[in-house]
Amino acid sequence: MRSLTRLALATAATAALVGAGTGTAMADPASPHIIGGTSGSSPYIVQLVFGQSGGTYGCTGEAIAPQWILTAKHCIDGTQWMDVYYSNSVTSPGTPVAADQVAGSANGDVALVHLSSSKTLNSYAPLASSYSPRSGDTGTIWGYGLTAGGAQPTHLNKATVNVVGSSTDAYGGSAVHVKGVDGASNHGDSGGPLFLGGVIVGVCSTGDVADPGSDIHAGSNYANLTASRSWIKSVAGV
Repeated sequence: MRSLTRLALATAATAALVGAGTGTAMADPASPHIIGGTSGSSPYIVQLVFGQSGGTYGCTGEAIAPQWILTAKHCIDGTQWMDVYYSNSVTSPGTPVAADQVAGSANGDVALVHLSSSKTLNSYAPLASSYSPRSGDTGTIWGYGLTAGGAQPTHLNKATVNVVGSSTDAYGGSAVHVKGVDGASNHGDSGGPLFLGGVIVGVCSTGDVADPGSDIHAGSNYANLTASRSWIKSVAGV
């Protein structure tokens, strides 16, 4: 049986999928798309499929180096195995790369996944050095989560959001609170990126409501990478 090694800084497993922060943590059964938005393509926004609590679940992640994926910590807590898919197609995801190690940040809903073999890309996800949430900032979110009404997706999706201000993620860390403009995050978008100014400032942690339905203006909370940025560099080298 496959198993994942916890790196020294990984947290102990907690109740899967539900965090202590605002809203409900957005991991959900695999084969999970952003509500509304549009289809998009990216070489480094990946699909994560993993075993947790006796079931198979899905999250979104970002390849930041040949053997490292950035995602949300609630996507690794209690996870026994994980496969990483680089295709943007959900229906034809291609051959996965297995993960062999995971680690969770001590500063919120941020995690790193180590691959058992390298995956070389032409470009990797660009990370901000820091970000202070400012009301009115406009960003873009990406993910493989459920689409409107819980329908299954076929492809990676993206949407435009507005920053409302600061909030809290599923582990009590600092988060960026956003509201959808033409689309919103849903279950399965956990770990997906929030881009502002061409760089990633946070990863999807929780939704303001447990079931956003078809509300393209729903709110969500993206774990701010600022407090974890030095930890990411020390572990993954980027």
